[in-house]
Order: sequence, then C-alpha cells, then structure tokens
Amino acid sequence: MASVMVIEKSPKINHDDEVFALLYKILSSKLAPTIGEDLEKIYQLSVEITPSEIAKLTEKMKKSFLEQPCLLVIGNEPITVVADMHGQSIHLLRILMTCDVPPAQKFLFLGDYVDRGTQSVAVICLLFCLKHRYPNHVYLLRGNHEDVNTTLNYGFYDECLEQWKSEEIGEIVWRQFVETFNCMPLAAVIGGKVFCSHGGISPSMETIEDINSVSSGHLISTPKNFQIERPNIVPPYGLACDLLWSDPAQPGRNGWGLSHRGISFTYGKSVVDEFCYKNEISLVIRGHQLFKEMYPQGCVLRFGGRLISLFSALNYEGHRNNSSVLKLEFVGQKVKVKQVQYRCRHYVQLKNHEILACQDMKQAQKQSRKNASTMGSVMGRI
Repeated sequence: MASVMVIEKSPKINHDDEVFALLYKILSSKLAPTIGEDLEKIYQLSVEITPSEIAKLTEKMKKSFLEQPCLLVIGNEPITVVADMHGQSIHLLRILMTCDVPPAQKFLFLGDYVDRGTQSVAVICLLFCLKHRYPNHVYLLRGNHEDVNTTLNYGFYDECLEQWKSEEIGEIVWRQFVETFNCMPLAAVIGGKVFCSHGGISPSMETIEDINSVSSGHLISTPKNFQIERPNIVPPYGLACDLLWSDPAQPGRNGWGLSHRGISFTYGKSVVDEFCYKNEISLVIRGHQLFKEMYPQGCVLRFGGRLISLFSALNYEGHRNNSSVLKLEFVGQKVKVKQVQYRCRHYVQLKNHEILACQDMKQAQKQSRKNASTMGSVMGRI
C-alpha cells in the first residue's frame, strides 16, 4: 500500500448552480402516498426531473468519474459505508438524516443504486448531485446493476420509459445513465486498511494496484492479461466482472469456486486471508447479497472478522429484512466499525413470531415527525 497515495484535488464544495438547483428540487420535494405490492400505503418522493436536467447532470458525472482512478484511495477520516439501495429514495433520505449530511460526514456507496425499487431515477440523481457538489465527501462505486444488461431486465429501463410517458425520451434518458455507469470506479481502499467493492475480490487480482493497471480508455496487458477499460459495459469475466459479481463461499467451502449465479466466482476464507495479507488489509466490506442470515441485522461478519457483507435496502422486495450502514473510524492502525441499523416494522423474529421492538417503532414514529419539522435545517446544511 505504500505506493498508493491519497490524491484529492477537487474543491471541498463544487459551486454549480444547475446541480444545486436539481439537488434542492429533490430534497425539497413533497412525499406522495401510493399503494405498495402488499396493498399497504407507502410514501415516495413527488419530484419531476426533466430530461434536460438529466442530460446535463450525466454529462458532468461522466467527466468526473473518468478523472478518478478505478481504485479510489480514501483517507482515514470517519466515513459511512452504504451498500445496495435499489431505488429506495425515502430510505436513502433517512440514512442521510440519521448519519448527517455532507460535508459534515463522508460517504462511500458500494453500488446497486437502481433496479428492483420504484424510484431509481430519484436515487441516482440525488447521489450524482451529492457527488458532484461534494467530490471529496461522497464516493460512488459501480455495482452489478449499474450496467446495460441488468437495467434492461430488472426495472430501471422500464422506470425510465414510464416516468416520461414517451418511449423515445425514456430510452434516451436510460442510455445517458448507462453511459455514465460505464465510467464509474470499481473499488476503494479506506485508510489503507479497508478494501471495498460491490461484490468482493477476484482470482485475477494479485494486488489491489492491479485495479488501476489500465488508464481510462486505454488497454494494457499485465502478467495475468486482465483488462479494465472505461467507459465500458461490465464484461462477462475477468477482474472488472469479479469486483462487481463475486460472492463469499458457503460455510465449509474454501478457496475459489464457480458461482451459482452463472458468472464470476465464490471465494473462501483462505483466499480472503491471503488477499488481506498481501495488501496489508484489515477488513473487506462488500454488498451485493441479501440472505436470511442477514435479515435481522442487515449485515453479517464472516471469515474470522475479515469480511463484512452489508445490505442497506430496507424490506427489500418484501423480504421484511432490516438493513444497516457502517460508520468507520480509525484509531491509530485500528479500524473501529459501528453499525447503524434500520428496522423494518414488518420484521418478524422467527423464534417467537413477534414483531421486534414495538417501543422502538413508536420512538421512530416520533423521530419521523421531528425529522419532518427539521428538514429545513438539513437543506440549509446541504
């Protein structure tokens, strides 16, 4: 890690009137009730984002992402790590309100901002605006759903077509987003000790510096002949694919294995230990998965504390799961990890079939009313 340096040339705040106007529009939008799949009333942001605003925003973000390396190197200041959001705009706002907003707090998002949920456009526009305004305080990685093929099949493409009521305009907007996704960085190292990517690690990677072995738009060969090019779609195999698609192996399995997804690999404790040893890494944080073991906490610790799988979307596709984000602080050479959990009010503890923390829900409702009254102060800080 000694050869990798933290470079932050961007200003603390990027004063761009167009981006700020869109950011203000999103954050000041009203909540509109709608009926969810389970026939329950839910709330969404009522915001109209124009194709012109998206065209300008995505053009700026493509340039911004390509100016960054594939591997982001972030300093050891306190930071909040957020995993999959999948179009949950209200929950994203809840996370920002409970964890503080930039520039008071740094954020690293691990990808999968779109698909599955109902407000992917609002989520990705909000995150792009925050990234553009606070380039040194908001970091966005690419997930496997930030790609042409997944967005065609899992909801984002359809949302774009439905939102503008014109197939032609909707497809243009979708393509502008996809072209921007093709430019995003793929991994990050925080404080020289914490490695983060959407899926995990890769058998094509000897050291983390390999991720930056290719400059934007230029291919070069490496000892293992893997290639990362930006802008580009997610390839079907290789380092870039694995960083977004790989998974930890099932308990009892070690080394590398073929993934049940039909793409990329699984990795066991031995290869994670070897990866951490070679790169002087203490912890690997990734998203990408929600399995039953994660329902109560929104995250799970594996491989002797070397790996955390994190999931930040609440009640994902009706699974009634809780979710989490992680707050990281560095004390000397040690990393302190604090979990911030968000409870789904439908979450049922399987042991006794009772809804957890009813008192917590009452407190949450009180806090929600309080948050609504203080939204103006949040806007002031943004």
